[in-house]
Amino acid sequence: MEKLKKISQEKFDSLKKDEKDLLIVYYKTYEKENKLTKSINKSKKKIKKVKERLNNVQIKKKEILEKIKSINKSLFTTSTIVCDKRWNSYICIFKNSDSQKSLYLGSHVNIIKALKPFYSKEEFKDSKEFIKKELKKIISTVQDKLIKHNDKNEITFKKNKLKNIVELYAESGKWDYWSIEN
Repeated sequence: MEKLKKISQEKFDSLKKDEKDLLIVYYKTYEKENKLTKSINKSKKKIKKVKERLNNVQIKKKEILEKIKSINKSLFTTSTIVCDKRWNSYICIFKNSDSQKSLYLGSHVNIIKALKPFYSKEEFKDSKEFIKKELKKIISTVQDKLIKHNDKNEITFKKNKLKNIVELYAESGKWDYWSIEN
């Protein structure tokens, strides 16, 4: 939109009242438009600077992550809970970049026996999904006490019995609920 040139005071005085009002509104609107345009341009510059800073931080984070991985690969050990349908049993698979180990946790019935005392009747479900979710939570909490890594970054087990795993988890104090029945 093109700016109307300001008119002289004489011409302005010669206009009708509604024309004067309209001209005043136009000039005020034009000034607001200019201020908002300047504000947008200023904000765009700020956004560009913030994006550059974010990019620099992300690059630095990536570089640090690479150094961390090279220092201690054991920090990046993942665990997965798998249900073997043939035997109705559960296995935990630990994996890092250099090795993979499986830990037999027990049959569905034995796991229910081991976990059930720690849950109220309403909260405990013996479905495979519930058991897998709870086992994953337990294993991820005690993983550092459960496995170790040798010089070649291969996974070995410190504890390998479900009873020991449940005891380690109980010691951690992370049970959501306690309803041990006598």
